[in-house]
Amino acid sequence: MLNSTCAVKFLTRIFLLLSVLALAGRVSGQSQQRTTEIDNQRYLALMLLNLTDPDDIGPEPDLIRSAKDFGLNAVYITIPWDKVYFSSPTETPQWAKYDQQIKIATDLGMKVALRVHLGRHSTRIKGFWEVSDSQFSHSNKPLLSGYQDTFFGFDNQTILDKGVAFVKEVVTRYKYLQTDKKLLYVSVTNTGTQEGEYPGGLIEKGKEEAAVYDYSPSMVKGFKDFVKSKYKKIERINFLWGMTFKSFDEANPPATAWEPNLSFRQRYGKDWYIYRHMMLKRFTEQMVSAVKGVDPAIKYVSDYGSVFDSQSASRGTLGFRDLNQKTDGIKVNDNLATHDHRWSVDILKSDAPAGFITANELFVSSYLDNNAHIKQINENFEHGANVVAVVISQKEQMARAEGFLRQGATFWLNKPMTPIVYADSVSYRLSAATEKGGAQGVIYDEWAKRAYADPAKPRPVRIRLIEDILSPSYWADASNYMPYVFRPVPMQIIPVNKDFQYRLPIDTFSDVDGTVVRVEVGALPAWLRYENGVLKGRPGTLGDYRISVKGIDDEGGSAEAFFTIRVDTRENANKPPTVDSNFSNQMVAVGKPFTITIPKTAFVDPDGDITKVEASELPSWLTFSNGILSGTPMKLGDYRISLKAYDDLNAFVETYFTVKVVEPQFLNAPPFATSGLPVKYAQINMPFNYILPTNIFGDPDGYISSITVQNRPSWLNFAMNEFSGTPKEEGEYQLIIRAYDNAGAYVEIPLVLLVQIPEIRFELVQGGSKVDQRVIRKLSGDDVIPYDSLPSKLNMYAYGNFEYDKVSFDLNGPYRRKATTAIFPYALYEDASGFAPYVGRYTLTVTAFKEDSAVVTNSIEFGISAGDKADITKNMADWAFYPNPVESIVNIKLPEYQPGDSLSWEIVTVAGKRIPITSSLVKISDSLANLDLDAIGLSAGIYFIRVENNGEFLKQFKVFKK
Repeated sequence: MLNSTCAVKFLTRIFLLLSVLALAGRVSGQSQQRTTEIDNQRYLALMLLNLTDPDDIGPEPDLIRSAKDFGLNAVYITIPWDKVYFSSPTETPQWAKYDQQIKIATDLGMKVALRVHLGRHSTRIKGFWEVSDSQFSHSNKPLLSGYQDTFFGFDNQTILDKGVAFVKEVVTRYKYLQTDKKLLYVSVTNTGTQEGEYPGGLIEKGKEEAAVYDYSPSMVKGFKDFVKSKYKKIERINFLWGMTFKSFDEANPPATAWEPNLSFRQRYGKDWYIYRHMMLKRFTEQMVSAVKGVDPAIKYVSDYGSVFDSQSASRGTLGFRDLNQKTDGIKVNDNLATHDHRWSVDILKSDAPAGFITANELFVSSYLDNNAHIKQINENFEHGANVVAVVISQKEQMARAEGFLRQGATFWLNKPMTPIVYADSVSYRLSAATEKGGAQGVIYDEWAKRAYADPAKPRPVRIRLIEDILSPSYWADASNYMPYVFRPVPMQIIPVNKDFQYRLPIDTFSDVDGTVVRVEVGALPAWLRYENGVLKGRPGTLGDYRISVKGIDDEGGSAEAFFTIRVDTRENANKPPTVDSNFSNQMVAVGKPFTITIPKTAFVDPDGDITKVEASELPSWLTFSNGILSGTPMKLGDYRISLKAYDDLNAFVETYFTVKVVEPQFLNAPPFATSGLPVKYAQINMPFNYILPTNIFGDPDGYISSITVQNRPSWLNFAMNEFSGTPKEEGEYQLIIRAYDNAGAYVEIPLVLLVQIPEIRFELVQGGSKVDQRVIRKLSGDDVIPYDSLPSKLNMYAYGNFEYDKVSFDLNGPYRRKATTAIFPYALYEDASGFAPYVGRYTLTVTAFKEDSAVVTNSIEFGISAGDKADITKNMADWAFYPNPVESIVNIKLPEYQPGDSLSWEIVTVAGKRIPITSSLVKISDSLANLDLDAIGLSAGIYFIRVENNGEFLKQFKVFKK
């Protein structure tokens, strides 16, 4: 039995144990909650990247001391996983370097922020993960980014757990900083640039190229499963994405190799952005949980490159509000030369909760003066930034930075922060930011008008982010689309007392995301019955009978149409009117005037005229007169408008459309086309590719959801804005490109595609100025032109039946010239130059380039003759040589030789050096020798050409090489 003292001690221990367990429960429950502490102190922090090996103490200790001397009050220290555990996850961790930096900083009275970096050098991943676990680029290459870092996929939970364990280990080791109130915050990063996001580049052959991640097999599979769970049917995803997939196995994440940042356009790209966002958010929140699981009071700050620039879609950070629901702040990295620092802070700080940390990185540049650096510090703090982290890695940098660091610290660090009062605001949608490659191009100009209304006194402006594609309403489009009336049933005029039979047309209804599985009819007159799609009966009474027909799709959705059976006294040959175009549903704003004109071509009559159009079932606010519906709706709702078009014998056809009245902010503005499209050309049996221009379509209040093509030939594919295919025969195709916005409105433009056999023809032209140039003759193969019929200067033109970006000429023979031009008419010489009509035989090769279409090459041979067609050197004197001076080719007329003659050639310099000319550099035809001096490598100067026959000297020529 316990004595009283022992009993007290025992009960005390039980009480303490229960208290600890209770606290642990609260910690677990609060492990992902934001802290509520508000710190009104501004921080100018030295930021240490710690890129060197762990046994290299480096300049960091001295940098910290200098930072303190210059007035800085914090240090942001990177703790790299691949330096602490350098070679193996089981080795003794190497903390000394980081312990020392933290001790120096805290002993000096500075606060510390920790950046736990999970990226690892690509040569030090063994034992941590495999190359196959890496994030993969859109080009299917494993990640290799700045400083040769790599990283695993955000969705790879097995490896992610290892990263979480290291984060916990770091935070546990330095938890005392929080206890001692010396810890600012903790962040976790993964990219080669030490940021916590998707990497944006790939190192290949020593050069970094833009890239989108992550296309690893697990991400691709996860994306396919994700979209399948949302869309359910391949027909629906094809409709909304503008694709022609046969199954969800084909629904790979989109990738635009020509410009990776365009991978997030249209709904297809938005879905990919959303899935990547989900994986990055899951990663972030596991890191938050790891940090706060050690101590819920520790603040967690997400560290990004940016959340608004043109690369932020690839980073996955445009939806930064949702990503940071459980974090305590965001840090971005401004580029000194190109970023507006006021804008950077406004976009982060606006609508952030109280106490949310807004931080910015200043990367010290030796190319910019101190004014640029202090400008960033001032603008950040003026607009409410809590932290400016200054990256300095060398003592020389620190010395150069002293001026602006002292100035910034003196002016700002003793001023407590005050709440920012926003006098104005702007807003933008996440969908628009992903569509247009960042928020900068969406809302910056509107923000700047307000922020710089008085350039002498810039002011903060609230920037509201509407994360529309992350809201549940985004997926409303993934639900069933009702069938629609595709081809209204025309009136049927039948005689009384005669058998009647009519099969309802199978194309009365259509369904964009499925199939119409059955058709039902409403109440029928007693004489009429409906069996297996056919109406049958024998009318005994005259009159009009209005029949309701309902089309039902494979998910139970339905649409209704009406048509009339007119029972007449006799056989009637009149053909009733038909609907020639579908009517799109209309969306109008409550309280705003609305007008729509019914096109005169909407109805046609095959054997007469349309005499009148009636509108019925009109709400009280809507009138119809002279083909125009107009009115001002005063309450919300959906209104079905019925239209009847009559012919000259009073027969009619009936159709309808819906007018939806919404609040003005929900009124959809239709998309627009910024320009037309030029005629495109394709070659028979050659691959054709054409990418629609990036900004050909736009939408003022949403985004382009999908683009479809009408009149597309079977050989032509269209996916992700790219046409591709191989035509097999000539023809002209008039395609209609239709772009839909996210509310279903559309705009369309034509594209004419000509499939032809490419041709290039040539013309010989008199050289000189544009005034002097005239076409001498067309050139075809084996033409021989008399020398004495030609002017002193020649040029050449090339024409084709395609449009080209550039044309290259290669003229060889007695004269040589290579040239490339993009100016029409395509000419060997763009200026007033030309070449002399040197006698001899020429080969002209012309290659025409079109970046996204055809590449055509054509060659011809022609001659310039001083004799006749058979002997073009007939009337030339033996040993005549030309030109002199010479650019590259010198020509020598040879005398007639006997069998057994063997000519040899050499160059003699003025210094007497003799250089043999190999036979491959001398071409002889028509008793004319062409010597290629360029191929010998001669510089400009005077030379002698020496000719021997079987070792016996024959002739020597003095030439000047230009």
